[in-house]
Amino acid sequence: MQKFNVIAIGGTGMRCAECLVHLCSMGMFDDTEVHLLALDTDYENGNFKRLQELINNYNRVTADRDGVASDTLFSAKIVYYSFSPNYKAGTTYNGVANYNQAETTTHDEDGVKWSDADLANLFLTPDMRDMDLQHGYRAQTQMGSMLMYHAIKEEAYKNRSNGSDLVRYVQNLMDGSSIVFLFGSVFGGTGASSIPILPHALQEAAKIISDKGNGDVLSKNYFGTVMLTNYFSFDVPNTTDKVYATSDKFALNSQAALAFYNEDETVNKTYKRLYLIGRDTPRNVSSKDARSVTGGDSQRNPEDYIELMAASAAYDFFHTALRNADKPVFGDKAEVYYRTIGTDENDNLTFESFFGEDREKFAQKCGIMMASAFLFGPQDFASNRRAHTSFQALTEQNVKDIRDYFRRFYDLECLDEKEPGSGWIKQMQESATDQGYRGFLFNEAAYSTSSKSAGKFKYNQLLYPTGSAHGYQVSMLGSAYDTFKKEFGDTVFTDSDKTAVSALLKRTYTTFSKLFGFTA
Repeated sequence: MQKFNVIAIGGTGMRCAECLVHLCSMGMFDDTEVHLLALDTDYENGNFKRLQELINNYNRVTADRDGVASDTLFSAKIVYYSFSPNYKAGTTYNGVANYNQAETTTHDEDGVKWSDADLANLFLTPDMRDMDLQHGYRAQTQMGSMLMYHAIKEEAYKNRSNGSDLVRYVQNLMDGSSIVFLFGSVFGGTGASSIPILPHALQEAAKIISDKGNGDVLSKNYFGTVMLTNYFSFDVPNTTDKVYATSDKFALNSQAALAFYNEDETVNKTYKRLYLIGRDTPRNVSSKDARSVTGGDSQRNPEDYIELMAASAAYDFFHTALRNADKPVFGDKAEVYYRTIGTDENDNLTFESFFGEDREKFAQKCGIMMASAFLFGPQDFASNRRAHTSFQALTEQNVKDIRDYFRRFYDLECLDEKEPGSGWIKQMQESATDQGYRGFLFNEAAYSTSSKSAGKFKYNQLLYPTGSAHGYQVSMLGSAYDTFKKEFGDTVFTDSDKTAVSALLKRTYTTFSKLFGFTA
């Protein structure tokens, strides 16, 4: 079993982590235990909640399995942690940093008078010091880095004996050599503030937690991160606050951040690889029927194919380390990786666009996941099996959990009143077409199904695009559902009733692999 540690920071980090979870559900991380820390200052943020709901759904589906698996759906084990600084409504920098006390604490050294607040006054305006922190750092990274560093150390002091999520995550990093990857943007607030300082904040937390103050995470782990530059925009937020993030400054923020990352010795010595991802034309993600908000539950930005690219960077970092476990993997200084996203001759984003040399693996596993979304969603195959003697151990809750997850993957209709419409894979496709690409991974027909036609979708004939360099000639004939059901078989399930869901998913994966011609 391998272990992979992931940290998702801010709204962008949450959406990248969602992509990683869906890669786990496809089986891209076989035999892997993923420890995922979600870190956000805005604990009510919609993207923050959506990630937690997704992982909770994932873990309900895999609850009957002890540990990891391989060659099946949902093969990875996901251990979820979260941390959010205790910023209640009305919390400001002045309150967190005891600014008033610092301002009145003065010194006179060799005729030079100064106060403890002078440094803060140099970098922070009065409006910045007075802004409500509950919705994050609002692109004020000069303040956010300091506050996040302080919040992590404070959490370690307060809960070193109680074992909060953050403390348990740090203890997990202290256990031994592992691989750690951070998701976050470099142009916004929480992510941009945290990526440069987080490994060292965790190092300080490890010292606080350890018995003799010798806790260590920096020398025991490989750290990598993705630098997401300005790839989306939004309308001016609907707020009366004096300080808020505006997307017209994101390009400048990205430029400044990249210059810092390039020159800063601490960043270069801490991270082994920095993956640079962005695009020329940002995509506007503002809701069509409402103005932008600064944060909170209403901030549920849609998924974007750029975030899948970020998840593929995490995959590359993880597997590069695994492939070179017996020899030095990375140098002493960070390496910067970037790749121009490629398309096929018809200007479609393909499996190769995201996973390069592992394109066949991604095409096959994502294809099985996509077909399973139709099978367990509108075709409700889990209910069919529960009615049959072969899988009577399945409960109504099992069926609901499976159906709900695949709805999150493909179509959220009837699942979440706050977010009706497109599921993850369809949001990916919509973001690609919004940016001018003609297609995304699968045949266009796979994304245009209505709730009525989805139950009859021919995922044997229409799933993979024909004529492309990496298309597949699917061996399924006739009705996709009937052919699958016949190949799946009616053998009575004889294993322990407690593993019925895992057995169902394993047999589903094996059946599709055979019908699609992926295995003999």
